[in-house]
Amino acid sequence: MRSDRGRTVELVLLTTGAAAVGMLLDGPALWLAGLALGALAAFGAFAILVEHEPRGVPIEQLTPPAVAAMGTLGLAHLAGVSLLAIPALVLGGALVGASVSLERRLLAPVGEELERRRNMLQQLAILVAFAGFSGVAGAVPGGLAEPAGLGASPPLDERLLVLLVVADALVAFLLGYRLAALRMVRVGDAAFAAGTFAVVVGVAAAVLRALALPRLVGPAVLAAVFALWAAYRAAPGSERRSFSWLWEYGILSLAAALAVAWNLLLR
Repeated sequence: MRSDRGRTVELVLLTTGAAAVGMLLDGPALWLAGLALGALAAFGAFAILVEHEPRGVPIEQLTPPAVAAMGTLGLAHLAGVSLLAIPALVLGGALVGASVSLERRLLAPVGEELERRRNMLQQLAILVAFAGFSGVAGAVPGGLAEPAGLGASPPLDERLLVLLVVADALVAFLLGYRLAALRMVRVGDAAFAAGTFAVVVGVAAAVLRALALPRLVGPAVLAAVFALWAAYRAAPGSERRSFSWLWEYGILSLAAALAVAWNLLLR
């Protein structure tokens, strides 16, 4: 029987090879290829993890490899047919492999290892989020702002702006659900927490695109926003007792309204 390491390497090679081919696509074909690649990575991760948990693999454990695979395609597409595509594919493949390996180790945590591995997953999720946000920005025409020296970047039209915000929010939701499921048993609670990730990141994506931060600065700041919100959500309840769910969504809704207004005023 092949070892877990060997099968993980095979999955990494398969996803990076598919990403190398898919990066030549554009438009709707690129988005479909991204979804297919994510599904491929999730299925491959399931085949590896299920041998360690024959009762069934929680679906949230498949989200980091899937998002990492989609991010690999996005990063490769962003680099284009150039030497930059090589480090983009290597980085994406490393994230896929690290995600599968860490999820496998989380299936059977022992003692103090549980908290350490949870912290490692949170750190890895931030890197995967950066890859995902970068890939989304590169896949949306005009999603990445140009440096000031190359001319001002015009605001996106409504359709492309919505696509950018929704795609970034989806990345945040998937990774946020994985982090929330580490500490929450009920699916509804984890989904609610993941929803706050999606709203926060979606609002931030709209604001950052309005600011037209050059190139990968926007995705990097977006990953920092994701990291800060993850730290807030992971804090003990006593530290956040004054914030009810209604208050949280009230503040987020106000921020969303301001972000939309800002983008409209820039037209």
